[in-house]
Amino acid sequence: MNKYIIRLQLLILASFLFVHHNFAQYQQGNSSTEVLHDLQKLRHTARVLYIAAHPDDENTRLISYLSKGRKFETAYLSLTRGDGGQNVIGPELSEGLGLIRTQELLAARRIDGGNQFFTRANDFGYSKHPDETFNKWNREKVLSDVVWVIRNFQPDIIITRFNETPGSTHGHHTASAILAREAFHKAANPEIFPGQLEYVKTWETKKLYWNTSSWFFRGDKEFSEDDYTLVNVGEYSSVLGLSYTEIAALSRSQHKSQAFGSSGVRGEEIEYLEQWEGKGKNNALFDGISTNWDEFENGNKISSTIEQILSKYSAENPADIITDLLQLRDLIDQLPASAVRKNKLSQIDQLILKCSGFYHLLHHAQNYASPSDSLSVNMELVNRSEAEIELKRIEIAEVSFSKSYNQELANNEVLHLNLPVMISKDQSYSNPYWLEKGAANGMYQVDDQLKIGHPENKPTISATITLTINGQEMEISSPLMHKHTDRIKGEVIQPFYIVPAVSISFSEEVVIFTKEKQEKDLTIKVKALKNEVSGELQLELPDSWEVVSAKLMDFSLLDKNEEVSFNIRLRSGVNLGQYSLKAEVVLDNGTIIDQHLTEIQYDHIPHQVILNKAQSKLVLSDIQIVGKKIGYIEGAGDGVKEALRAMGYEVETINIATASIKELKQYDAIVAGIRAYNTNEALQDNYKKLFTYMELGGTYLVQYNTSYSLPEKDFWPYPLQISRDRITVEEAELEFLNPNHQLLNYPNKIQKIDFEDWIQERGLYFPANWDSNYQTILKGSDPGEAPLTGSVLTAKYGKGKFVYTGLSFFRELPAGVPGAYRIFANLVAPVPKK
Repeated sequence: MNKYIIRLQLLILASFLFVHHNFAQYQQGNSSTEVLHDLQKLRHTARVLYIAAHPDDENTRLISYLSKGRKFETAYLSLTRGDGGQNVIGPELSEGLGLIRTQELLAARRIDGGNQFFTRANDFGYSKHPDETFNKWNREKVLSDVVWVIRNFQPDIIITRFNETPGSTHGHHTASAILAREAFHKAANPEIFPGQLEYVKTWETKKLYWNTSSWFFRGDKEFSEDDYTLVNVGEYSSVLGLSYTEIAALSRSQHKSQAFGSSGVRGEEIEYLEQWEGKGKNNALFDGISTNWDEFENGNKISSTIEQILSKYSAENPADIITDLLQLRDLIDQLPASAVRKNKLSQIDQLILKCSGFYHLLHHAQNYASPSDSLSVNMELVNRSEAEIELKRIEIAEVSFSKSYNQELANNEVLHLNLPVMISKDQSYSNPYWLEKGAANGMYQVDDQLKIGHPENKPTISATITLTINGQEMEISSPLMHKHTDRIKGEVIQPFYIVPAVSISFSEEVVIFTKEKQEKDLTIKVKALKNEVSGELQLELPDSWEVVSAKLMDFSLLDKNEEVSFNIRLRSGVNLGQYSLKAEVVLDNGTIIDQHLTEIQYDHIPHQVILNKAQSKLVLSDIQIVGKKIGYIEGAGDGVKEALRAMGYEVETINIATASIKELKQYDAIVAGIRAYNTNEALQDNYKKLFTYMELGGTYLVQYNTSYSLPEKDFWPYPLQISRDRITVEEAELEFLNPNHQLLNYPNKIQKIDFEDWIQERGLYFPANWDSNYQTILKGSDPGEAPLTGSVLTAKYGKGKFVYTGLSFFRELPAGVPGAYRIFANLVAPVPKK
């Protein structure tokens, strides 16, 4: 008896093409036209790798056309996970945002049919030049990762989104093109990264293209179509019922954290490609490259078998071709090892399951468990065809479960099984693999070569289901999932995670102390993530810091989601600076847990978890504040409101649509969150209330907005024009233009030291032009560039004042940068009374 192995994950089987499904509405079903499309894809052997720098850089139109239209195996390699960007749907930044954008890319690929890969490079924020990018990244390691992906994926052609001209775009973009060309050559050289050859072979890609457009030539030189290979990506698929540009818009719209919702377009749409490397320049995209089985051993027989299967395929009885698919699989299985062979075997395996209507789900009612837990999990199996399917065995290697069944699965008769699972005490937690060694400024540390490139972790627990289908043995991998029924959403299926028994959190992520030996109250919470948890909370303090009062910090028999709070009074040390207060729980069984669980939940991506060290940042700095009550107008989401509370302000969120002038007058200052004028429709319609507030003596501070999607209204008390100007080097020196100005002296005397230890950048989206009523405060620039003076603008307005700032307080304040607090306190200080 032949044995065929199917390594499938439920996420791959889900169809997201025809309807934009909430991921929770989890499906394994496939329409007959989708099966037909996948059968047609068996004809083609070409492979394309698209390379760029960030999530959302990829050209989904070209990927959709190549994958769904030409039916070539297509992949996107994003050098970073987008950690350094902004987030318009929530408060997550840095690693949390990177995880969201990773999942948004995977959601996009589920729609456009592509594969997804990453390198270990960290998106450290905007970079103006590839030299700066390579100063942050370890160039050799990123190049190694690109070569690794090429050697694994084995593309026939590589397409880069950006060119190699420094200064024409983001430095990460340019770096991605430079590395693409370098890797194109080096992937074929056995002397380059020879350690990889333990797992892969060298690979020679045939062509390298730049996917350009007239955008790249704006203001430079005339764009001529004659110089490029033209591809019409606007064709219509009668099988799929959509044009490839419509599919691309659905894919593009998954980048919701970046506000990239797109409308589908119909009709001819041309993409332009300039050939950089390879033979047959500027001819057809695959000119001189075989895209079918012609050059493979037994290629004619494989092709003829595929055509026979297609002619025999019936939408009403897809199971009729299962035996033929098994025969095709046997033919391809005899080929030498290659990415094409592996890919086509996987496609056939999936088609066999689709044609049989086979459904499998390993699930549990809880969303996570902990090491040493005992679970009773459920398995649902159903054959929805006349195919002869028999369940032979189920194994769950991670929990040492194995059981033989030898049970026939009759047509549409559901088999429900209950499986005992004992999770090992040594089972690792479900933290994203690239975050296991902590955050990174330039590179994530991943030591396991076989993990590099993968978009996400493999499922923590999977069952291997052994079946016979029409007499041939096959194996299916079925990951453990969390399943429940929501009264609104219906059936919800999400990933299942292994997490610690408790999560530790602090009431404040940053605690501000303004003098030596100052005392403040702090609450630490311990939340049980399983039932019957008992233990003791312990703290690790910086030198000279003390806990002056605290109740007993033990707890007993907490049930899942039950939380206990511990109130402590903390006394600061004597040396100015930034410190950490660390916490850990010692369970009754001796297990030590020092982590905080963060859950990320949005409807367009699977639920995610991140585990970070449980700690609070302690800042001892000479910070003076004037005024007490601040109103906050929400923007795209940031941590500034919490930082203001940490400074000692009373902060209230304002609904500007309903707030009266009388209500606004109670605030000593009003602050608008980042991108507030871009995202807050109530503010867009009611901004003139803030003019009256300032006229009556109020202080109004606006954090950065972007010109993109900004309504054409006179939002500002005096004209100003927002640009893309920014200072990306966080160490860039800032000069005080007017050292005696109130914003630099009241209530804190701002000094150069206040701009030390900033993270990621100085600021972004500075105004470039402004009315003469505005005063400038700071001047600075990135190395070698003209100075910028628009990072802080201020103007008197009536009895009050207006401040517009592009300084990146939304990053600096949550990071606990002491000087940022002192500067912000000055910006929101009320106008001194004469």
